[in-house]
Amino acid sequence: MVRVTNAHVVSDGWLLLDFDNQERKFVDIKPVMKGILKQLEDPQFFEQVHVDRELGTVTWPGELDLDPDNLYRQGIDANVAVMTLAQRKKETGRSLERA
Repeated sequence: MVRVTNAHVVSDGWLLLDFDNQERKFVDIKPVMKGILKQLEDPQFFEQVHVDRELGTVTWPGELDLDPDNLYRQGIDANVAVMTLAQRKKETGRSLERA
């Protein structure tokens, strides 16, 4: 089981997570924002994320937390993401643009 050691909000619904195996991943939380987790759609609430050291995962007020193993599996390796964006910029002369 991996544990989350640090969390940063990247944008609405996206977190940059550090794991105890020294990996860093971007994770899109939007697909799980259903039911009780729907309140994560509120950017101000989403920004209140913190790491519960005992659970080893991200949590929000109201004891909302997500399984660290699922976060790890769903995450995009940060190094790969940065290299992909750099390659795109090199090929096109532009950085990634919003749709």
